[in-house]
Amino acid sequence: MRNTESLYLKMLDFPRIQFFIASFICLAILVILIRRWRWYDYMFIGVLLMGMVINGSYLINYTPLVSVEVPSVEEIKPNDAQLSLLIANVKMSNKSAQLFINLIEIKQPDLILAMEVNEWWDKQLKVLENDYPYSQHTINNVTYGMVIFSKFPIEKVEVDYLQNENVPSFESTIILSGGKYISFHSLHPVPPTHFKNLPDNEGQKEDALKKLGKKIKGRKFPTIVAGDFNDVVWSYVDELTGTESILYDVRVGRGFYNSYNATNILNRWPLDHVFVTDEFRLKTLERLPEMGSDHFPIFVELVL
Repeated sequence: MRNTESLYLKMLDFPRIQFFIASFICLAILVILIRRWRWYDYMFIGVLLMGMVINGSYLINYTPLVSVEVPSVEEIKPNDAQLSLLIANVKMSNKSAQLFINLIEIKQPDLILAMEVNEWWDKQLKVLENDYPYSQHTINNVTYGMVIFSKFPIEKVEVDYLQNENVPSFESTIILSGGKYISFHSLHPVPPTHFKNLPDNEGQKEDALKKLGKKIKGRKFPTIVAGDFNDVVWSYVDELTGTESILYDVRVGRGFYNSYNATNILNRWPLDHVFVTDEFRLKTLERLPEMGSDHFPIFVELVL
């Protein structure tokens, strides 16, 4: 029962943007329409205001009203190493691979993380191998296949199964220009609900993020964590990973950059994330155009 209650509470985290907007609209309509105020009108207004305050306390961190967590780069010095990263849940059933490849040709990222890669998608992405000589492919047909492509040398990749034998995550050591090393953790945890034909996630999502947090605490190099977390940024990431004051969200102070659902404008949330340690500065953060998936790609440029 406790796990079920916890699950429902987590699901309420997703539509906080929609709750806030709906409360604001209802409040405005009531203020305009009510001519003779009664006690229950004040009570209803109070409930709406309370809802706006509660949801707004989560959402405000992803607006320009607060300071950024990852500072913007002010000046790029000759010794600074730069890295651009494009992450995308391509959606396994999506057959518009060329749209994704076109975006890659336009943005020319140094590093690509593609999720939900099955055999069909892996074959389509082989055209990238000339420009991206370093890669790791761990594919499957249960929507948790993962591939990374890199222009920079990948010294090593550890393929971990933090929560389920069908759900891989990568821990990569990448050598940037000037011989600088970084750690790149890419992951795609299971959703906070059980979906038919997908790996059962009961009691496992939290374990995966806790294991990730332990790895990051013991890091040797500047670290990037990226992927489709299947969870909104204002949820439980810091608490579950234990990485508060270690990992910083590039979105904070800048915007929501809602990456899901690309097919439904009314139900959009930030599910695809990039977190970095304090050695990085942010040059660019973009949500790219849709590419046939139910997720928008996210593009960042970082300076080390």
